[in-house]
Amino acid sequence: MKKHIPLLFVLAALAGCETIYLPSFKEIPVNPTNVKKEPPKKQTAKLPYRLAESHWTDVSKIRDEATRLSYQVSQGKITKVQAAQYLNRFRTQQVGRNSVDDSMYEVYLRSAVDSQRGAISSQQSKLYVQNALRGWQQRWPNMSNKPANPAFTNFLMEVMDMRPLE
Repeated sequence: MKKHIPLLFVLAALAGCETIYLPSFKEIPVNPTNVKKEPPKKQTAKLPYRLAESHWTDVSKIRDEATRLSYQVSQGKITKVQAAQYLNRFRTQQVGRNSVDDSMYEVYLRSAVDSQRGAISSQQSKLYVQNALRGWQQRWPNMSNKPANPAFTNFLMEVMDMRPLE
């Protein structure tokens, strides 16, 4: 009997856990301030797509950073892969992320890795990126959710002498 007393005490303590009041941190919507009110949907014509106002300035900033990084690669201070990673960090801080730029960065990084390890030549690396850019040029006209600022992709289009996404 004595050996069952501690067990009974633990069971009684655990049974009482349900009755303990634990305050919850929920917002009570008296006058909510963080509610986004959407305007009523109108049956109007779809607005034409426009790039962000800062788009071409952002492309220019990415180009300048890429030039700076390529100089460091030529000096042997960083590798091609490191330069690609630094450029990605710069572009996400500058313009944020979007599906088109994220996709192109993956291709860009993969080509840098393969080129650096000698699996492909510089020319093959360039063709690899160009093919991915052509794919985006084909998809772009039919995309329903186009990003407002595909600055990294348009930077690559510029480098490859291709028509930008607009």
